[in-house]
Amino acid sequence: MKTVPVREIMTENVVTCTPETNVAKAARLMTEKGVGCVVVTRNRKPVGILTEQDILTKVVSADLKASRIKVGEIMSKKLITIEADSDVLEAARIMTRNKIRRLPVVKGGVLAGILTASDIASFSPGMAEAIEHHEVLREEEVSRSVCERCGEVKEGLRQVNGMWLCEDCAESET
Repeated sequence: MKTVPVREIMTENVVTCTPETNVAKAARLMTEKGVGCVVVTRNRKPVGILTEQDILTKVVSADLKASRIKVGEIMSKKLITIEADSDVLEAARIMTRNKIRRLPVVKGGVLAGILTASDIASFSPGMAEAIEHHEVLREEEVSRSVCERCGEVKEGLRQVNGMWLCEDCAESET
């Protein structure tokens, strides 16, 4: 199999914030940009990641006020990254092994992009079958999370054109 570097299929324009950003502002940014996460950086170096799942489980479900919580307090700090020149198959294995859908890409420790499970599936739909626990990459529905289009917490999100959408937004997308 021909090796393909991550930099060739990653998204370069990554939505970022600092650990000091409040969660409400980060959530608005995610909604405006239509993404499911922000990479948390300090001096262009990734120090964490904030996903819609983090917001749902650590803020919304605890009935906390998002404007009073700093991203650094709830972000996932055990950040797993990959070098831009690494192979896409290796990236897929890392994502599957760690049960993550988003992988920040670095070049010399500085954020260069982000690779998502959707990027990998779009690049090579059959790649998931080459991975031991491919169900993470093939996931097509999430029971409850934040819609990446309307920003509301909804049941039964599904992946449409690389985004996790509620039923209403999914119908308008097709």
